[in-house]
Amino acid sequence: MAHNNGVNVADPLAQETLLKEMAKKASGDFEAFLNQSYNDSSLGLYYMSEHTRKRVPQIVEEKRGLINLEKDLEITISDTKDSYELVKSLQTISNFENIGNLLKSTLDIVEATKIKKN
Repeated sequence: MAHNNGVNVADPLAQETLLKEMAKKASGDFEAFLNQSYNDSSLGLYYMSEHTRKRVPQIVEEKRGLINLEKDLEITISDTKDSYELVKSLQTISNFENIGNLLKSTLDIVEATKIKKN
């Protein structure tokens, strides 16, 4: 004896009809579930492709900016190295040492002159 939501069905024909209806409902519910699953997947893929479509050009532009920044940084580093080498080489120029000695002599003469005047 089959039950229909708490109702007993004794007739075999009614049982068969009830089982067919239940199977049809279950099949319809399962079909709706599958459609929803497919739609959710498709919708997810759509959002992913939209995000990719919008974000990739921004990423490419950011990469170009980074490449330009890297080039500018390399130029700045090269200029700094050149400046360092130039300043370092200034120490070996004897004219600067001569100028320093002359300035020292001049200051000594000025001091001596001040002392004589007083």
